[in-house]
Order: sequence, then C-alpha cells, then structure tokens
Amino acid sequence: MKNKRNISLNLNIRGVNQSPTLAVNELSKKLNANGKKVFPMGLGQSPFPVPAPIVEALKMHAHEKDYLPVRGLEALRSAVAHFHRQKDNVDIKANNILIGPGSKELMFILMLVYYGDVIVPSPCWVSYGPQAKIIGRNIKVIQTTFENKWRITPDQLRDFLLNENDHFKPRLLILNYPSNPDGGTYSADDLKRIAKVAKKHE
Repeated sequence: MKNKRNISLNLNIRGVNQSPTLAVNELSKKLNANGKKVFPMGLGQSPFPVPAPIVEALKMHAHEKDYLPVRGLEALRSAVAHFHRQKDNVDIKANNILIGPGSKELMFILMLVYYGDVIVPSPCWVSYGPQAKIIGRNIKVIQTTFENKWRITPDQLRDFLLNENDHFKPRLLILNYPSNPDGGTYSADDLKRIAKVAKKHE
C-alpha cells in the first residue's frame, strides 16, 4: 500500500477557481487558432506595440541586476509627485509615493496590512474577491445600478454599514476608478461624501 502524501496547501487557496478573464483570454486564443474571428475583451491589454524608445531603454538597462529601492526609484517617485502637484494641485512629495509591479500586487498588500473585512462595489475587477479570500478576509459585495452609472452612493454605503451584523467588520472599501470594467469614475464631491460615511464607520 502506497503512503499518501500530505499536501499542506493553504485552506484559503483550495477552491479558488481560475481567473475568469484569463479563462476568456485562453478561450479566445484557442478559437482564433481554429480560424474563428474573435475580438478578445477579457484582458485590458494594450493592442499597440511597445514604443521604440521604451524598447531601447529596456535593452540599454537589461544587464542591470541590483535590487531597486522597495518604494521604487526616487527619481521616478519625484516625477510622479511633480506630475500630480502640477496637474491636480495637491501637496504631494516623493515620500508619499509607492511604486509597485502592478495594481493587483499593491491591492493584495493593502488587504494584507490592514485588519478587517473588505467591501467591494460590483461590477468590479475579478481579482479582489479571491485576493481577500487567500488572506482569510471576509468580503461583501454592494451591487451598483445602471441608474447610478455603476457607482456606489454614500446613502447605499451608509445603509449597508448600518444593516451589517457583528460578524462582518469592514475596514476597507475598494473603489477603483476609472472603474474596471465599465470605465466610469467618481467626482471629487462623490468621493468626499463617500469618505464622510466611511470615516464615521471607521
């Protein structure tokens, strides 16, 4: 009789399905390979070639092997801060900027470093729920409507928080905008009103 091997896989990982967007992308490629005309819309991947100056810069620096600063290159963080000071008229410095390898990784780290459960308006990007599950966070979805242009309202958030039970302790509300997948955004006034409700409920 063969010995069974124990696989110490994190219980939060078990049952996590393949990303729907990756599944759609793979199916699109398969259909294209079989001669079907498919317009893939699963991934928000640019259809345009990488600009030549970027390709050249990557070639020029390909030999570099040193680790970069954890928060990102200071020159890049300074450039980002300068851009937002000029464009958005906000008092922001390089020390307020964090450069990461992509939004998925940064959102995962955000959920990892804060205690508490997570609220996500729907429709939303498909990664937030599985990411929360992986680190053992509860997640609740607030359904938005066409009439509200797929945006959560302050009243909707307030009603949701007032009606939640003691087992759900939200500490993070994920608002991605321009929204993925619909491209909508919030006005400054929208955000201030939502922030007021969120602050009151911590």
